[in-house]
Amino acid sequence: MGLFSRKNSKPNNKGPNSQSAFSNGPRSPSMSTSKTMNGSSLGASSVLDIPIPRAPDPALDPAAYLRSVHSVRERSRFVLEKAKKNQLKHFHVDLSKFQDTASYVVSIIKRDYAPDYASIPPHGRWQHFEVGGRPRIDQLMGSWASTVDAQERTRRLIDLFLVSVLLDAGAGTQWQYKSKESGKVYRRSEGLAVASLEMFKKGMFSSDPNNPCQVDSAGLKKLDVMAMAGGLQVSEHNPIEGLQGRTNLLIRLADALRNQEMFGPEARPGGMLGM
Repeated sequence: MGLFSRKNSKPNNKGPNSQSAFSNGPRSPSMSTSKTMNGSSLGASSVLDIPIPRAPDPALDPAAYLRSVHSVRERSRFVLEKAKKNQLKHFHVDLSKFQDTASYVVSIIKRDYAPDYASIPPHGRWQHFEVGGRPRIDQLMGSWASTVDAQERTRRLIDLFLVSVLLDAGAGTQWQYKSKESGKVYRRSEGLAVASLEMFKKGMFSSDPNNPCQVDSAGLKKLDVMAMAGGLQVSEHNPIEGLQGRTNLLIRLADALRNQEMFGPEARPGGMLGM
């Protein structure tokens, strides 16, 4: 088992060696400790406890707070604590493998970029949206009325980015997407980013005709394979892998968004802002 392993849908009765790193039963020594690079043992529970400076006060500078490493760790720690108690629904986490995983990642970074680490380019969904050097997100925000306040703009971007990332699984080697706005052809993650952005602007994920640039539960619930195929320009000659799975994923997201405690009364991903 690696750092993460998928949980079986049925109980696993294969004995203690099959338990997760956080199960209550007995564990082998390899499950409770990991080796540091100098050969000493390090308890799995302390592997991630690396002190960092406090983040800016969110009340004084919310943007700086959200950009800080501390804010990410502060929020993700809720998931980590559940992982330690083996309370995640879909994955086991074995922190005894953390050191091996970290060492592997560091070795790849050194292989490709050492010693000029400042040359490592940023990589994320935002960069996928800007394929070809076009600032699509800035253009999108510029198209919104000045009456749309900063909080609603942020909610819309959360809506867009979440759905776009969920759609970004391997598209296969044959699929491509021709932008309706520029006529240019894109493939793989960049193609899926541009496709999802244009679907978003068209209102495919919204149930409100007056507010197309949002994602909500009712809007996702109306999706089907034919609608997704049209949005992604899928055809017999332009096949994409996992079309049914992508569609089902968004429909399941529709159900998850009904949790008002997490996503608010509008049932939008952006509803998590300020909740």
